[in-house]
Amino acid sequence: MRILMVTHNYPRFAGDHAGSFVARLASGLVSRGHVVRVVAPHAPDVPTSEVVDGVEIRRFRFGTDGMERVAYRGDLHQRSAFDPSAIVGIPAMLLAYAAAVRRESRQFLPNVIHAHWWFPGGAFAVRSRTPTVITCHGSDVRLLDRGGPLLAFGRATLRRAAAVTCVSEFLTRDVTRIVPELQGQVRTIYMPLDLTPFERVSAIPKVDPPVILFVGNLVPSKGTSVLLDAFAALHRGGVRCTLRIVGRGAQEAVLRQQARALGIDAQVEWAGFVPQGRIASEYAAATVVALPSRGQAEGLGLVLAEALLSGTAVVASPAGGIPEVVRDGETGLIARDGDAAHLAAQIRRLLEDPGLRERLTAAGSIRARGMFSPAVATDAFERVYAGMTHSGRS
Repeated sequence: MRILMVTHNYPRFAGDHAGSFVARLASGLVSRGHVVRVVAPHAPDVPTSEVVDGVEIRRFRFGTDGMERVAYRGDLHQRSAFDPSAIVGIPAMLLAYAAAVRRESRQFLPNVIHAHWWFPGGAFAVRSRTPTVITCHGSDVRLLDRGGPLLAFGRATLRRAAAVTCVSEFLTRDVTRIVPELQGQVRTIYMPLDLTPFERVSAIPKVDPPVILFVGNLVPSKGTSVLLDAFAALHRGGVRCTLRIVGRGAQEAVLRQQARALGIDAQVEWAGFVPQGRIASEYAAATVVALPSRGQAEGLGLVLAEALLSGTAVVASPAGGIPEVVRDGETGLIARDGDAAHLAAQIRRLLEDPGLRERLTAAGSIRARGMFSPAVATDAFERVYAGMTHSGRS
């Protein structure tokens, strides 16, 4: 089968986190004998055409190097109209994106198009005559909450797809609530993780003093500001630990200023970007991984599954699909959304109770292996593609 994958997030270089789960699916499909081509935006210092792990990658140009920085930041669906780079860069990218999908559809002649995120990729993919599956990842579903023309456009896009999948049960419920015509037709398929690198480091000793680790884009929806407040409370309470923040994003300067104002800047490490090949060791060395995402913006929280597979306990908010990975008191601890004091208390429990950490981590690791096996995800999508090509809507 010839499969065209359409995405605005795909690894740009070895070790890049951006869209790594899409890349794992693509390479898994190639290993099954399928021919896979990916269409994605170009980025500075990245080839426009290459083959990685057997996957053909075509990156479309849409402007200067400065303009070509609007994707891959983790906040495309949240960018403000007052952001100067977004005003020019995003419209240019969307025009080029639509043209690239049309061009590759004609030239590659796929049996199936698989669009990740209904917007922007899915909206362009469903215009072709090729059966299209749209996978919703979270931030795109939140676009539908804005209502008005955007909601109407999103509903029309999803209805035109031959199949719709979501990366969590939470998102599946949301999509069928928003587009009731799809009731019973949207499938939950968890995106695959490469389990081996995480399981390989799970016995690495924890560093001393204990590290609380955050991994993610530094954007408001990730709740990093709440984590800084919680860490400050731990520090004031005499809890011996440090905070390490892995990631970059538009909010970094504001967060650094917050750490200074809280008097904890000496205890906070800003690691910036860490390649995918090293992230497992980051998880394994930490004592607790925290993901205090806000509201409903977290489609699932793969960071938490990666941490558990690496042998590290987790604490998170109940945002979005996180409770599918973190069952409170069973595979991790849940802290109330936006409640820094409760987050601090939950982290303290894990820091001070090795037995609790060990029990939760062991159960969480077993659960993560069952949910995110690459073979399970590849099998599931092969069934979706087959159903689309044989009967229209899956």
